[in-house]
Amino acid sequence: MTPFDRTLEIFITVVLIVGGYQFYFWAQRQTFFRPRYLVTRWDAIIDFDPRWVWVYSGLYYPMIVLAALSQPDWRSYAVTVGGFLFLLAGQLYFFLVHPVAIPEAWRDHARATPTAADYPRSMRFLEVVWSYDKLRNSMPSMHVSVATMVDLTISNSWPLFAYVGWLFPVLIGTSALKTKQHYCLDVVPGAVMGAAAFYIWRWAVGF
Repeated sequence: MTPFDRTLEIFITVVLIVGGYQFYFWAQRQTFFRPRYLVTRWDAIIDFDPRWVWVYSGLYYPMIVLAALSQPDWRSYAVTVGGFLFLLAGQLYFFLVHPVAIPEAWRDHARATPTAADYPRSMRFLEVVWSYDKLRNSMPSMHVSVATMVDLTISNSWPLFAYVGWLFPVLIGTSALKTKQHYCLDVVPGAVMGAAAFYIWRWAVGF
């Protein structure tokens, strides 16, 4: 691709990220079914740390853009976009039909911790994230599923990336737990869904 193509690709990707998340925010507002709560004793073991928001959102979105830039041509880019939309459709199904919510008390407790007071800038950033990311739609973790698909997408184009790429979904999963955005039970299903969507989509389109 030419420099103009890459610039246009970045612009389109940003628009798709913003537009795609509108479906996610829409799903959060729906109340067709009562949400479940999946608290386990493992969730209490993991301490809250707002600094992880810089991974949860600060690293997450640039890596999606990098996945787009890893595509060698427009055909590959189109297939990649289709895969992410396929994943989004699967996520919306679970969010609408089988909603899971995190307890509101988690965020109130997090705000009151000494750690929150120690890192005000991180808390301000996390409060912005919380203002958009409501309590519903916890299972499976969309952040982890997207991170897994990003890892597989980049590794498919740049094989050497596979040696370190697995760290990205691990970091995102850890950040989701440390910021109390997700249950422990949300993480692995998120990764499984991201990998399944990647391979099923590629098989379906014969790419």
